[in-house]
Amino acid sequence: MNRRGYFIKKDCKFMGFIKRGTLKGMLLLLCATLLLVPCYVLAEEGSVENPLIIYYSRTGKTKLVSDILEEHLDAHLLEIKDPVDRTGHLGYMKSAYDAFTHRRTPIKPEQPDLSPYPYIIIASPIWSWNLCTPIHTLFEKNSFEGKKIILITTANIHIMKYEQYADDAPFIKRFLRDYLRGKRETAVKEVSSSGGEFVGHYHFATKDTTDEEIKAEALKCVEYIEEIISNME
Repeated sequence: MNRRGYFIKKDCKFMGFIKRGTLKGMLLLLCATLLLVPCYVLAEEGSVENPLIIYYSRTGKTKLVSDILEEHLDAHLLEIKDPVDRTGHLGYMKSAYDAFTHRRTPIKPEQPDLSPYPYIIIASPIWSWNLCTPIHTLFEKNSFEGKKIILITTANIHIMKYEQYADDAPFIKRFLRDYLRGKRETAVKEVSSSGGEFVGHYHFATKDTTDEEIKAEALKCVEYIEEIISNME
């Protein structure tokens, strides 16, 4: 075989090796792509569908509830703060007065980014039978258009305790039943006025309860929220 023929034969073998190697590499790349793309998509979907929990807490009880929900719902958590000192008995009276007179307060953050979240859980203590003042400001300063809103409330008493009374009950019990119904309707209207869709409410009665009891109740709330989201999908 002449030298030219020898080199042609060697070149053909070399090019065949390159082609085989290229084909093998392309197959490996394709397999990796097929494996990684679904994971990426699922990760993106998970990050979008995780709920956002927005909460304000004066005494720490609403924060405790929100922390448990964050952990078990794989949610994102955002605390609302205002500049008013609401600690102790004086802070309690100041908060009750602000809620009763429908006062407003500056909050931080004033306009959080709500765009990634289809489900938003808003956790608020009850002040004078109303949502707390910072949460009122949150609704006024933001648009919840297209968002599904679940309200979480905490208070020393159970706000549904008077629902058991019928129209033949004593006047004071009927009055409190109707009064509290009106307050709940006002909260729902506040959600609607901000553009949000009210889809659920869970209340925590925190008087004389331990942290462990609140945590146990929060796990029931997790199941409640998961059922709501599941039924919405």
